[in-house]
Amino acid sequence: MESYTTESNEFYTAYAASHKGVYNLIDAGHFHPSEYISDKISTMLCYFDYLPLYVTGPVNWDSDHVVSFDDETKEICKEIVRNPALDKVLIGLDFFDASINRISAWTVGMRNMQKALLNALLIPFDDLKKMQSEGDFTKIMALQEELKLYPLGDVWNYIC
Repeated sequence: MESYTTESNEFYTAYAASHKGVYNLIDAGHFHPSEYISDKISTMLCYFDYLPLYVTGPVNWDSDHVVSFDDETKEICKEIVRNPALDKVLIGLDFFDASINRISAWTVGMRNMQKALLNALLIPFDDLKKMQSEGDFTKIMALQEELKLYPLGDVWNYIC
């Protein structure tokens, strides 16, 4: 029953867009496993002053809800920082998983979201935008590959 949604996300988005002060909560846990909410963030920010996100793990039958430091969580944070929308996106997290300790799930999930935001904040988006406007796509590709080795862990440890 948890994965059941009465209408479509498009219906909810259209309703919210046509009613001032109404926002469509984007819930990562209620989309198809092959659909990503990170792809929706930049578009939603064009039409809404605020974007409420409910970041959670995808629905699985073995374990769900705890936020992981996975590719999608990192992409969500990159979209928030890249747009820039840190002051417009309202981030809610879910830590429920009946098979593990909830305090541990809360701690791990919160730290994973913080790591994903830090990861996004360390990306030199201004440099990437400049390279794109100059048409230097080879340099963009090289920098994006280099960024994969940037020392997120060292920065995280220094801050903590």
